[in-house]
Amino acid sequence: MSEESLKLSNIAIRKIRTPILVLLSIVTFGVYWYVWLWKLITDINTIYPKKYIHRVKWFCALILLQLCSIYMTIKGIQKEYLTNCADLAWVLVQLLLALQILKNIEHYVKEEFDLDIKHNPFGWIFFGCFYINYRINRLAKYIKRELKWKIRKLKRESACQN
Repeated sequence: MSEESLKLSNIAIRKIRTPILVLLSIVTFGVYWYVWLWKLITDINTIYPKKYIHRVKWFCALILLQLCSIYMTIKGIQKEYLTNCADLAWVLVQLLLALQILKNIEHYVKEEFDLDIKHNPFGWIFFGCFYINYRINRLAKYIKRELKWKIRKLKRESACQN
């Protein structure tokens, strides 16, 4: 087994199909999403501890904003608007957390495989953590493809030099 394939087998990020993640999140009224996110951050912190993500702080902020949103909805605060400020703040915090996770994955792949990952800002902004799940499910395939391309390029360069 080559060193690169050994590294690929050591990527220990749990995978779940994105449609199933969305469905389970809807069925459990968002509780499964929080459980999945907690496990995802645990996995990211395990493979790339250099930029540790403090789960407790992020989750306290997300849950507090969720509770504020529920309270504001029940009390009818800001009912003249389409959404309340707590919902908007929750979306912003969730997007910042998603960006932190994406950046940690980028740094890990750059450090371990010397590959640059390009993420779609549209996917991140409109789908947040569901986009991260989509990217994680394809991460090993992406790394294998890029490594094959890199090896072919190196072989061509060495053949040209000879």
